[in-house]
Amino acid sequence: MLLWRGQSLVPHNGVTGALPHDFQASITFFREKKMDSVKYFSPAKRLLLGLLLVILAMLLLVAGWTIPFQFESSSILYKFGMQKVLLRSGKIVGITVALLLFYQILLASHLKFMERIFPQKNLLALHRFNGFLITLLVLVHPFLIKASENFTAYRFESKYYPEFVGIGLMLVILTVSMLAFFRERIDINYGKWLFLHRFGATIILLILPLHVLWVSETFKGGLPRSATLVIFGLNLLLLLRIWLRRLLS
Repeated sequence: MLLWRGQSLVPHNGVTGALPHDFQASITFFREKKMDSVKYFSPAKRLLLGLLLVILAMLLLVAGWTIPFQFESSSILYKFGMQKVLLRSGKIVGITVALLLFYQILLASHLKFMERIFPQKNLLALHRFNGFLITLLVLVHPFLIKASENFTAYRFESKYYPEFVGIGLMLVILTVSMLAFFRERIDINYGKWLFLHRFGATIILLILPLHVLWVSETFKGGLPRSATLVIFGLNLLLLLRIWLRRLLS
């Protein structure tokens, strides 16, 4: 699901799969294996549908960015000045990461509809870039949140369990990312790495709801929680589809 380091687009490979060589070699590999034999829509239809999908993706991001403004939690209401700006910015970055993870699994799901619109090399490039962006933002998110609290450490109390889940989630994302980025340098077996990467990506999407749904009052009810449950439900369906295709191939 994650990362920019050689994402496999072979349909039966599941969530992720770094290819043994660089980007250009990946594309050559696909063509030699006749994986590019997709019947595309007409150029005009591809352009129209492609623009529509990009617009929908951007609108979803913008809608997510409005949540900390339209559904303020008490933690935002009782902050002022720069602390309020930092906290709200941290929440926006966190929402962005959650949505980009949703986009990642869409890119890795080999949906025929998308593959008839976008060339595989474009999907691969977008997947790599999106993975890089996720890795960057997952570091920025906790920094902004803690900066709004003057970097006060969390106490080991049950009420802070969503925050500790978030810390664990960040570590899993970074581990999966670094293993992908440095796979060739650490000389890990490709098949073993592929399993670990796919397994790690699955863990990320399973842990994510435990953090998002309980870390803030914003997502404890109403429209934000309902929308979030829909997206997480789609994540699970796409994960199930990927694993079933892998098991049945």
